[in-house]
Amino acid sequence: MNDRGLSKPATAGTAGGWIEAGLFVLCIALLSVAYAIAAARGAHTVVFILYSLLISAAALIAITGPGRNLRAIMLDPGSWLIGIANMAVEGGYAMLLGYVPPADGSLMIRLSIPITLLIGVIVFGRRPRGLVWAGAGLVGAVVASLFATVDGDILMPVLASAFTCGIAVGVRAFASEFHKWNRAASTIPEKIQVTALVTLVTAFAGLATVGALMAAVQFGVLPATPLLPTSAALVHPPTIVLALAVGGALFTAMTYLSFSSVLKIRSENFIATSAFMPLAALGVQTPAAAIGLITLPPFDWRLLPAILAAIAGVMMMIWGGRRVD
Repeated sequence: MNDRGLSKPATAGTAGGWIEAGLFVLCIALLSVAYAIAAARGAHTVVFILYSLLISAAALIAITGPGRNLRAIMLDPGSWLIGIANMAVEGGYAMLLGYVPPADGSLMIRLSIPITLLIGVIVFGRRPRGLVWAGAGLVGAVVASLFATVDGDILMPVLASAFTCGIAVGVRAFASEFHKWNRAASTIPEKIQVTALVTLVTAFAGLATVGALMAAVQFGVLPATPLLPTSAALVHPPTIVLALAVGGALFTAMTYLSFSSVLKIRSENFIATSAFMPLAALGVQTPAAAIGLITLPPFDWRLLPAILAAIAGVMMMIWGGRRVD
């Protein structure tokens, strides 16, 4: 394996990894529509996500069985790290959207691209080429230009939310890439088993965290916040119905695609493909709004140059990472 670039030499495996990463981006775009539908029907985002994760894990385990390594996988520190990172990603993004519009927020969390590159260099000793650095720098400059437009009174929480989300995305990707049982799984059924158990851990970690925070609010230790659900939100029928659909399909596909892709193209490349998410989301949300599934605010065309610049930066990273000695 060559660590001087971002990716391995092109092989059938890496080509498959790029396809999986692209399908993951499409799933995220579809999930954005599902979030909008759930919100319009009064679902609490956190409850919706956790229920979807639990349903996804249960469906996968029902298909493949728990396997012989259930306890080892569920107790593996990497599994819990992925679970905690998942919650940090969703929580950070939810907080960010409390301050900025969705289109801006979607671009701001692309901060994960240069952050993931830095984690690879500092923690794992990877040595990307100059073109890769230039591409990551361009993405970082795009995000910085958006931060410059934020009002001063909300700048600090916006920065905190974006950095929390960006760091958590990188941690989750590397934790998946180096997860002991994920790397050992050699067949699709084995990967699905690992995916199911790690997803189950993610959901339990999330439920435990949310339950503890809800108790802290109830006892006056923490102030009430709309980010935390109420007891009524836990038994909201539309939330449960929508979670059954999303958990059984999208969350299952997303978890598998991310686990499989990072092993083939590595974490930095997988995260880099996220720069296409704003365009993918627009491509999915526009027809969904046209047929009345969701209400879509007018697209802010001032963001188009920033989106295209971020994509250009990613293409530079991918091109630079393909060059090997």
